[in-house]
Amino acid sequence: MGPTSFHLLFILFVLFQLFCITSAVKVENFTLFESKLTLKAHTANTIPCMFHTRRHLNPLKVQLEWGKIERNEYVPLIHLYGDHVRKASSDYGDKYQVFIPEVSKGNCSLVINPTEITDSGTYQVRLTIVGKLYQPTPSIEVEVVNQPKGESRGWFKKKTTTVPPTTTTMMATKAKKGSAANNNESASDIIFHQLDAIEKKIFIFIIVIGVFLSIAVMAGVLLIIKLRQKSKNGDEEEGEDDESESEDSSDSS
Repeated sequence: MGPTSFHLLFILFVLFQLFCITSAVKVENFTLFESKLTLKAHTANTIPCMFHTRRHLNPLKVQLEWGKIERNEYVPLIHLYGDHVRKASSDYGDKYQVFIPEVSKGNCSLVINPTEITDSGTYQVRLTIVGKLYQPTPSIEVEVVNQPKGESRGWFKKKTTTVPPTTTTMMATKAKKGSAANNNESASDIIFHQLDAIEKKIFIFIIVIGVFLSIAVMAGVLLIIKLRQKSKNGDEEEGEDDESESEDSSDSS
């Protein structure tokens, strides 16, 4: 087996490691928090959504889509793939928005600006990572009620771009409102977030060590092959010397 074959094996090993990294992503706590939500009309509102992964996500591998159930049919509203946003209709304009830089970090919230009475209904969010659609698809019933113009509700004031609370803050708020069991679960989720940075460093360290050991093993194999070839060449040369000595002996006799 020549050096080229070992180079090929090394490339395949690296590709396998990368495949394991991307395919092992596990989504946890993919939720909309509530089953029903009341919003005020003529204001900007957010439908809060979050998910958590223990490994960093490549934004280019994440797809997020929000849709609405109309006449018992699912109608897409906005679709995000990487950093590319596609609206289901040009008539929507900027009415529906998502937090593009925050999606890969777990913020899958939907912004409706402005919110109108006709926006009442059932909304669904679909999350796809590395081609895998996570189910069941979370749904939420939204009711929009009238209010005097000029007032605002939620995390947004009139047509502002304020970023809503982080997923960690939302989990902490949810923990205060839930039962004791829900409190414990949310608290553990917060701990997972705090440990996330440490886990990433450990994971990167393991990958680096794995690659280093692989290179060392391949270098050792190449060295053994070279030593064997050198030993074989030495034996051949020794055999040739023995043959020449034998010929000299027969000539002298």
